[in-house]
Parts: sequence; structure tokens; C-alpha cells
Amino acid sequence: MATKIKKIIASVLAALLLVPVFGCLAEAPLSVKAAEKEFKGHKLVAENENYVLYMREAGLSVIVYDKTSGACMESAVSYDDGKNNTQWMGAMQSALVLNLIYSNVDTQQADLINDDITQDVSYTDNGFSARVYWNKYKLGMTLEVTLNEDGITARIPDESIVEEGETYIGTIALYPYLGYSYLDEKEGYMLLPDGNGALIYLDDKEGRFNTGYTGLVYGTDTGFEDSDTTRLWWNKYEMVNEANNVLAPVFGMAHTSEGIAYLAVVEKGDQRAAIEASPNGVSIDYNRIYARFTERRLYTQPTSNNSTSGSFKMVETDRSHSDLQVRYLFLNGDQANYCGMANAYRNYLLKSGFLKVLPDEYRTRVDFLGTEREAWIVGTSSVVMTTVEDIKEIYADLEQEGVKDLLSVYKGWQKGGLYNVPITAYKADSEIGGTKSLTELIKDSEARGIKMYLYSDAMRINPSEQNATFNVVKKINKRKLEETTHKDVYERFMWLTPARTGSLLDKFVKSYTKSGVNGLALGGITDTLYSYNYSGVFYSRHQCAESYYNTAAKVDESTDLVLQQPFAYLWDHTESFLDMPLYTSSYIFEDESVPFLSIVLKGIMPVYSEYVNFEANKQEFFLKMVETGTCPSYLITKASSADLIYTNSSDIYSSEYSVYRDDIISYAKELEAVHEKTAGASIVGHEIREGGITVVTYDNGVKIYLNYSTGAQSADGHTLEGMSYLVDR
Repeated sequence: MATKIKKIIASVLAALLLVPVFGCLAEAPLSVKAAEKEFKGHKLVAENENYVLYMREAGLSVIVYDKTSGACMESAVSYDDGKNNTQWMGAMQSALVLNLIYSNVDTQQADLINDDITQDVSYTDNGFSARVYWNKYKLGMTLEVTLNEDGITARIPDESIVEEGETYIGTIALYPYLGYSYLDEKEGYMLLPDGNGALIYLDDKEGRFNTGYTGLVYGTDTGFEDSDTTRLWWNKYEMVNEANNVLAPVFGMAHTSEGIAYLAVVEKGDQRAAIEASPNGVSIDYNRIYARFTERRLYTQPTSNNSTSGSFKMVETDRSHSDLQVRYLFLNGDQANYCGMANAYRNYLLKSGFLKVLPDEYRTRVDFLGTEREAWIVGTSSVVMTTVEDIKEIYADLEQEGVKDLLSVYKGWQKGGLYNVPITAYKADSEIGGTKSLTELIKDSEARGIKMYLYSDAMRINPSEQNATFNVVKKINKRKLEETTHKDVYERFMWLTPARTGSLLDKFVKSYTKSGVNGLALGGITDTLYSYNYSGVFYSRHQCAESYYNTAAKVDESTDLVLQQPFAYLWDHTESFLDMPLYTSSYIFEDESVPFLSIVLKGIMPVYSEYVNFEANKQEFFLKMVETGTCPSYLITKASSADLIYTNSSDIYSSEYSVYRDDIISYAKELEAVHEKTAGASIVGHEIREGGITVVTYDNGVKIYLNYSTGAQSADGHTLEGMSYLVDR
């Protein structure tokens, strides 16, 4: 209680003094008086109707002042608690913090405070440009900062980066302390792009954590790292779930007590960027979140094909080539929160053309598994799970129960079963009914308003079934890039080069659409991005992303295309988002899970959940779908999932239609009724209250109340039973 009283007194005194020790609240918003020429040791370099940009040449630190709220965010720590060494202080004052590589080992930090640098700053109408050169290391680059109507943009042009000595740039952290806070001196949080979205509160963590968050944008780079599962029971069964990929290159900082926030979008260099966030207590007592760009990486090079014979460290021959750019979209007032960040990102994507508005239709997703393979005396034998006739019967049964708005992805339809990849021609397995029967099913389904898509993993090749001697990628160390499955039938897969993926997919699409059908669901290339070696030539993630984007764009021209958990750079080429994660990776330092991506996409694109079958708490998962406006997804088989025990799909432990029939029907009726009231509307408010209550507000006035607690709760005059929801029009 005494501590709380002290904090209240300190807050009152700070308000009376008008300029808090750590805050930026001025005597009056600068919109009503001329901007100060200097502010907290920084000089004014640009101003517009909304913001003022201040800069200090020492360290190139900036202050962004919001005229509306009278608050600001700083990039350089203005308070030293006396606990930090010279290296930390250099990082906390610098716009650029480099990690260097010398003699194939990671070396020390380089910054703009501790090192001998030559710096040339020039000013523009809306910002500044600074040429920086580290004399000792013979490294240099140009930093450009521009004030926009919605915030600032920080950019390092690729052509400005020089390495003229024997020391190389490993990584570049860009404004690593912009919007920082000290211990719990501010209320607010950091937004992480983990899963659907997560928050780290700006409270005092009391030294509980020794590590923060590092999320590589667009997932792990398997060209450098091992793709095998590392935690197995009996060397076979996975015991730990993989972390969620970073699907969108964003992060955020909110100082809710001061009514200011920003959403940062990594606009360029995102393919080799990582989002890093550290709560206070991780090395130092400051909360910070930022983007770190990789220019070169070290990797392990074996000395021979015998993995036990030794290895040595090597550095990439050439650095990454891309501009590095982060746009900071500033927010104030009632938008200075994670929902405001999501709205800002949606508007940014629409304005930039990275997202298109699609019909907001409700459908229940019922996917089917056709055939699999199990080991036999010689070779493999077919395991038939769901035939064309089975699907017809299931559709008829659901339609009779009033479930007519369906979307289906048919997996394992191809000759040879689910893992006979890549698919190069439209040939259905005879065990499911053959090509003619499948074509008739697709056309008949379309006539009845059912959307049906055939699934293709366009990235992988099965060396047990197809010739994988050519057109497959290697890791950077020139060793085969192999994906180990730890399954009984097919123990490994290899990855096609992006160029080969494009040519084979083009061949398949022509064969498929020639039959008068065009529903296609793509996986593999949609949620994987990597560096690789092919025929002795290094290809970066930038090149891989460009190739996959061009492939998706071409396929989109001739098919009705949907993508499986697509990365953000592909969102303009999918008609639906499949497999949206509704949770996070549940890192110990995360304080709250929030539906950031769902808020971005609701009302813009149909979004489908991951499979309901495999959710442990189906009641909570149902409420999550109501909360986020997400359509449910099921993976269904006519035969018992027990038949899959000796196949590579042995992890599908529950899928039989007879088990999920009633759930599919009841979920469809309830969720479609909710959708009727929110169709075409966007989420503009999302509030997590005490007692397990969440309130979602749409721009058409609809409010949805959800009670995640087991007991009855009241909110705004409504009473909700435990684990229930209410739609208020």
C-alpha cells in the first residue's frame, strides 16, 4: 500500500511540474504555439500538422512529438540509473547499433557513441540524411529519416552500405530504443507479432526473465539452420510444439498512460529482419522493441560428408542486398492501443495495395483427406480415407441439416496419395474415384454454391516416390536441405528450387484448368522462406520471396486461389486466409494474447481457423472464433483415423465425420448467425476487462461480449453465463 501511495504522489508531482522526468508532456500541445527550436537536447528538423521531429547529431537520436496529445517518444535514453556499462550506454544513445564479424567470429558492438566515426549530416525539408563511417572498421552507411503525415520513416539505402576492410557487418539494429520506457514508469505495452498477436506489459518485471523475444520475420531460415525436430520422445514423437511464425513484419509500442503509440512496419529488408523485444530486467532495466536486419551470417561448414570429421565457421561471401526501411505509424488518444495499431496496419495495407477488399462471406470449412500410404512387403500400399462418393454423401447430409455454405480443401486426392509430391498433372487417385469423378464433384459442388479446392504442396519433393537428383536446393554449406519427418513411411523430404516450383506448378495448373475447374489451395511456398545454394550459386531469402510472389501472382491469374497461412507479402494473391492462429507461442514473458491479425483482416478477407479437431479446449476455441470473426475449420475423413496409424499422417488422431458431424452443424448455425450481424464490418474496438470479459466493437455499431471465465459475469448491463457470449446490436 505504501509503495502505491508513493507512486500516486510521484505522479501528482510530475503533473504539477508539467515536464516529467521520463515523459514528454509539454506545457501545451505544440499545435497551439510555435514549435520549440530545441527540446531535451534535440533540435527541430521538421514539422507538419500532426508531428514535430527533433534530432540530436550525437548518436542521431530523435524525438517524435505528437501535437494532439502533447506526448512524445524518444529514441535515446535520457535517464541513466547508473547500472549500465559503456557498451550498453552506447547502444541506448545510438540510432544504429551494429554487430560485427571479424575472422569468421562474432565480434564487438559498433555504435555511434563509443566508436571513432566520421559523420556528415544534411537536412531536408522533412527530415535529415546522415552519412556515417566507422574509421577503425572501414564500414559506412547512410541513414535517412523522414517526417510523414502519420509518423516517421527510417531508411538505409542498400547502395550506401560499404565494407572496405576485413571486418563485416553482421546485423544492424535500427533505432533500438525508440519509445523505450524504464521499469514501470509508464503504463502500456509492447506488441509482438507472435501468433495472432501478443503483449508484454511495461510493468516492473522484477528481474524474472533472462531473455526476451526474437522472431525472425517470415519464419526460420532453414538454409542456415537445422529443420529437424529437436525434442522427441523415443526419437520419434514430438513433445514440444513449434513456435508460431512471424506472419507480418510489424511490431508496436504503446504508452497508454500518455495517449501515444506507434505501429512499426518493416517495409524493406523484411525478408532478413528479426523483431526483438526485451522487457525490463533482461540485462538492463529498460523496455525496448525494434527491428534488427541481418547483412551477413556465420554458418557451420563441415570438412567432409562425414559429419563427425569436424567443421569450421564461415561467413557469407556477400552481404544481403536490400534497402532497410521501417515506417513508424504514430497513434494518439483512443487509438493509442493494439486495436488502433491493427486499424492503422489495415489502412496501410489497403492504401499501399498490399491487400484487397474481398466479399465478407461466411463458410464452414470442411477439408477432406483422400488417400495416404503405409509400408507394405514391397513398397507401399494405399490407405483410403475419403472417396469422392464419401464427400458427396457428407455434403448431402450437411445440406439436409441446413449447412450449405461450405468451403473444402481436398488433400491427398492425387495419384499416389498425400505425399506423392510435387504434383505435375491433374490425375486423381483411382482409389478415390479417379479424375473424371473428381472433376464432376468439383463442378457439381460449385453449382450448389460449395467452394472446393484441390491442395498442392508446391515446395516439397518426395525422394522415395520421385527423382530428386536434380532441381533440389542445398543449404548454404552445400549440404542437402532435407526435412526429416520422424515418421514410418517417408522419412525425409527435399525442397524444390523456387524456379522449379514455378515451372511444375504452371504445368499442373494448365492441366487442371483445362478440365474446366480452377479451385486451388497452395501450401509449402506460402509459409516457408529460406536462403539456399543451387549449382554453387547462393540465393537469398529476398530472391526466394520474389520468386514465390511471382509464382503466386501467375497462378492467381488463372485459378481461384487460397493460401495456407500465408506470409503478409502474399496477402494480395489469396481469396481467403487458411489456418489463422488464434493463440500465441505462449512464451513465459508474454502477458496477454490479443487478436491483432484478426482485427486487421476482419471484414476485408475471409479468415479460417486452424483445425478444430486438434484443439484441446473446444469451448474456449469456439469463443475465440466468435471474438475474431473467424470461420471454423475441420479435417474430416469417412474412415476411422485409426487407419492412419502406420502412415505419415499418424498425428491425425481424430477426424472421422461421424464424430464431428453434430459439432459442424451446431458451430455453423451459431457462427453464421453472428456473421450476419458483422458482415462487411471491421473491428474498431477490442477491450479485455477484468473477470474474463472481452468486448469487441464493430464499425457498424455491433458489440460482442464474451465471458471466458467459468462463472457468471456482468458487463454494461448484460449478464453472461460462464464461457458464453452475447451479441448486442
